[in-house]
Amino acid sequence: MERNDERFPKRKHPRLRYYDYTQPGSYFVTICTTEKKCIFGEPELLNQYGWLAQQGLAEIEKHAQGVRVDKYVVMPNHVHAIIVLGESATDLSVVIGQYKSAVTRKIRRIKSGMAIWQTSFHDHVIRSEEAYQRIWEYIDTNPIRWKDDCFYVE
Repeated sequence: MERNDERFPKRKHPRLRYYDYTQPGSYFVTICTTEKKCIFGEPELLNQYGWLAQQGLAEIEKHAQGVRVDKYVVMPNHVHAIIVLGESATDLSVVIGQYKSAVTRKIRRIKSGMAIWQTSFHDHVIRSEEAYQRIWEYIDTNPIRWKDDCFYVE
């Protein structure tokens, strides 16, 4: 099958073109589950898979040098986080890839072969203190706004 097969939607590349994702700074990251399936429980009432996803976010700093997770929330079918890369940090895609792999391994010990994540992730480079505060509040209030969320499914 050809890559440009018209039967399939054309994917937009999720990263900013020509942006150096090893550059120190703050990034707002959203990672979705496969087909946006609600596998992590309910907002503020996570199941065992949700706890593993949350634990993985809390452990990023232990495994990735120069990386800090300032704020995060695990929702039923996605994860939001503010990730801060310091001077000695690796590429943001590497950090997210390691997180997704670690969580997948832990969940598959419970349910073998389970599909967890969509390919890639969405990011937004946070360029001002005002934007940082707005995103922080968005993450903080995401659970109470779940039914209005663009990722909400019944």
